[in-house]
Amino acid sequence: MPDSIPKIALVGNPNSGKSSLFNILTGLNQKIGNFPGVTVEKKTGSCQLTPSKRAEIIDLPGTYSIYPNSRDEQIVFDILVNDNNPYHPDLVVVIVDASNFKRNLLLFTQVYDLGLPVVLVLNMIDLAHKTGLIIDHDTLTRELNVPVIPMRARTGVGLTELKKALAEPVAVSEKPFFDVREHCSKPVEEVKKHFNITSDYRAYQILQQFRINHSLDEAQKAWLENMAVNCHFNSHELRRVETLHRYKKISELVGKSVRESSELLPKRWTD
Repeated sequence: MPDSIPKIALVGNPNSGKSSLFNILTGLNQKIGNFPGVTVEKKTGSCQLTPSKRAEIIDLPGTYSIYPNSRDEQIVFDILVNDNNPYHPDLVVVIVDASNFKRNLLLFTQVYDLGLPVVLVLNMIDLAHKTGLIIDHDTLTRELNVPVIPMRARTGVGLTELKKALAEPVAVSEKPFFDVREHCSKPVEEVKKHFNITSDYRAYQILQQFRINHSLDEAQKAWLENMAVNCHFNSHELRRVETLHRYKKISELVGKSVRESSELLPKRWTD
């Protein structure tokens, strides 16, 4: 596809409805294969956003976090963190299961902090309502400064609004969920200079996970190892602090944007 056609990546937890969204965006314009060098399935397709604007859609494997625990999740990390990856997107759609809104938001906050343009899709919004959750997507849009689209991906409800959002420029927020400068500003700044990148969190991720980063050569990994030692970069402790900080911010966001219905609703089996 020509370089002028933007690449849009779909990212989400397993069972969030990501594949349904991919299918309804691309229709019959799909290609199924494998990512280079691995047996993980790769799904790409084209989508006509407007009569004059088309996009390439990449359905990335399901993942719970930017910290990979499997080969599938490793692919998501490689593509989102590394600019030189051929599948690195111009825009990311993070799709969450609205009925498990709080739990699904961790991944969104990590992608959000990478400095990529992001659109948040609240999928299965009808199931959220049935379980008594009322999500104020206008408040979310205002708080996050990103487009937030309620959807039912299986039936296409919300598709028109999503395509409209994807066709417009999406600003990158400058207010991170987790400000790495408060915890390790010196090594992050050094990594940004060395790799010529602008995102604090992306630099932090390169330092956090350089040992598994397939885009780095051995000399770059040695430089990062030396940087981590010299700056006393404690990756495990920082990851713990990051997770706690993110969930604290997520709770604050949920408190502002989600309420429970006053209607008497049937209990779910999981209750």
